[in-house]
Amino acid sequence: MSCPALPEGYDAGEPVRLVAETDLLPDGRFGREWLVIGESTLRIVAENAEEPHPRLELPLAELSEPKAEALIGGGVLEVARNGERIELVRYTTARAGRFTAVAQVLGKWLEGEEAEPPEEEQRRCPRCGLPLAEGTKVCPACLPKTRTLRRLAGYLYPRWRPALVLALLALVHTALGLVPPYLQKPLMDGVLAPVGEAAPVDQRSRLLGLLVLALLVAHVLMATISAVRNWLVAWLGNRISHDIRTELYEHLQFLSLSFYDKRQIGSVISRVNQDTGRLQEFLVWGSQDLATNLLLIVGITVVLLVMNAKLALFVFLPAPIVVLLSTTVWRRIRHHMHRFFHRWSTLNSVLNETLSGLRVTKAFAQERRHIDDFAARSDALAIAGTGVERVWSILFSGMSLVMMLGTLLVWYVGGREVLFGPMTLGTLVAFLTYVAMFYQPLRFMSMLLNWASRSLAAAERVFEVLDTAPEVAEAEDAVAMPEMQGRVEFRDVTFGYERHRPVLKGVSYHVEPGEMIGLVGQSGAGKTTTVNLLCRFYDVDEGQILIDGMPIERIRIADLRHNIGIVPQDTFLFAGTIAENIAYARPGATREEIVRAARAANAHEFIISKPDGYETLLGEKGQGLSAGEQQRLAIARAVLHDPAILILDEATSQVDVETEKGIQEAIERLVESRTTFAIAHRLSTLKNADRLIVLKDGEIAEIGSHDQLISAEGEFHRLVQTYQEISKVSAVER
Repeated sequence: MSCPALPEGYDAGEPVRLVAETDLLPDGRFGREWLVIGESTLRIVAENAEEPHPRLELPLAELSEPKAEALIGGGVLEVARNGERIELVRYTTARAGRFTAVAQVLGKWLEGEEAEPPEEEQRRCPRCGLPLAEGTKVCPACLPKTRTLRRLAGYLYPRWRPALVLALLALVHTALGLVPPYLQKPLMDGVLAPVGEAAPVDQRSRLLGLLVLALLVAHVLMATISAVRNWLVAWLGNRISHDIRTELYEHLQFLSLSFYDKRQIGSVISRVNQDTGRLQEFLVWGSQDLATNLLLIVGITVVLLVMNAKLALFVFLPAPIVVLLSTTVWRRIRHHMHRFFHRWSTLNSVLNETLSGLRVTKAFAQERRHIDDFAARSDALAIAGTGVERVWSILFSGMSLVMMLGTLLVWYVGGREVLFGPMTLGTLVAFLTYVAMFYQPLRFMSMLLNWASRSLAAAERVFEVLDTAPEVAEAEDAVAMPEMQGRVEFRDVTFGYERHRPVLKGVSYHVEPGEMIGLVGQSGAGKTTTVNLLCRFYDVDEGQILIDGMPIERIRIADLRHNIGIVPQDTFLFAGTIAENIAYARPGATREEIVRAARAANAHEFIISKPDGYETLLGEKGQGLSAGEQQRLAIARAVLHDPAILILDEATSQVDVETEKGIQEAIERLVESRTTFAIAHRLSTLKNADRLIVLKDGEIAEIGSHDQLISAEGEFHRLVQTYQEISKVSAVER
């Protein structure tokens, strides 16, 4: 694995195993130092005006117990030497994860174990220095536009035939568009204002009819081709945007939960609907107009040069200025566009959050607070949008003025040639028509840059998500395990949602098939984290989890999830019927199987009491059911799943005592012959567990049966007493 290079001008004098750069000096000021670990020596290299020099040198053989201690706003890396703690370096919170990993690896090296040096965390773009979003190494500000366009073009490849037809139609349409202006020359010089000796009126009348007929045919063909092009572009653009939208949604489905832990759902939703929608608009209409205008510019340029090369130079004179203006504004607008999209995403997030929590808002009468917050964010969005449009309005006005100067030059020089030179009036009229046609696509191209900048920024945001790799990925040599016995083993498992803040610390235990394990501990002790790791929603930082002797990361994810059923603490039901929600894990389940699962969860009675029974439609998140009814449906869903490993995460937390008794009876039948992990705040519900694992501060405090732990009068005994005291107070209050 790669690590940062040594500071320039410094020679360690021995092979270097690890280099870690810090961002604080020993006195707490911002500055740079380097921790350099060689084969036999640890050095702290400081930076001064001349050259880097070692501030501290320590033999590795004399060091032990490296530790990364968290401080307010940062941390410190320490080691022990001859019983004395020595401070090595200080760092900000942004570098805490890096130095926590360094401390862990250094500890293994000092104990003689083999360990790979940790990878450097890339938090800033190496090109522009802007911070990178968590979970991605893609910098939207530096992503080349040509790369984005090539990637979009790649979606055309599966449909290259209609794309080729579209290109041919564009060529024909452009060629036909050049015909009407050219016919103005014979119409003027041969019919309306004949040059030299005029032909008889009847001949000029016939020529007029032929020219008008030719114009009619040209316009009819152009209209027909335009209609076919519009339909084909709409079909192709919608197909491509559908492919991108579907690919994005599919990718979001397989991204790890850690991706969503670091982002607001509203921001993710805006990628799927708003960004792909803007991209669709550009693909359907913008790309068509872009191709047409580029062809027009090329075609008109050729015609103007053929008609009068000298006069054409006056037409082309403003073109470089227009291109320069467009290029300059393009560079300036990118920053404004990214700010605009960021604020739009933030507004979506606020909207999603406040509407989802509307019940709580009303309960605490905080409507005005959220209205003011939304108005402030909407105002920030409006300011960003106004800034973008202000830049474009200046560009449009400047280009219109430059183009008008070119037209006036043609009028003056061309008019003099009509008065004193060989040019005819018909040639000048046709030439001026082409000039207007030439400047129109140039003007439109600048507007298209506005459209393209928005669309490509949206494309970059979409591709940024598509380029984000799942942190929990299936191994290339994953083993198929469609059937599992349910033997589970945790081996020295350490994990933290932020690596430098572990939630579980060196947890080890073994569970036999069919055994029921109760996970006990205060909030934050690591109970839910344990089952999250068992479901492989996250990968462990250190250690291993094995199922039936196979490391969990070697098992096919589909097989793992098929053999694990979970009743989560926060029940989530989808919009649909009760039967569809129970059969969510097995869509092909029969009605008899669904009813059997509902009976096992003691849900059948309340279901049949509904007017439509199992066909009762539920609203979003199970609206229409009480919390206890929702939880019983979640239990029924897990029963129908028929897993080898069952996880009950506060499965009875939302039900009353009478309902809980019935569910406990159902659970006793359910846990037979399957491995069960149960989490419950009501400690009395875990009496039937074979063993209880008591967690405290991420470590195992006790393991044993309910009676054994009560007799031991340890951590579990203390928790039971606390629970009983709270229950007495609650009973008195009632």
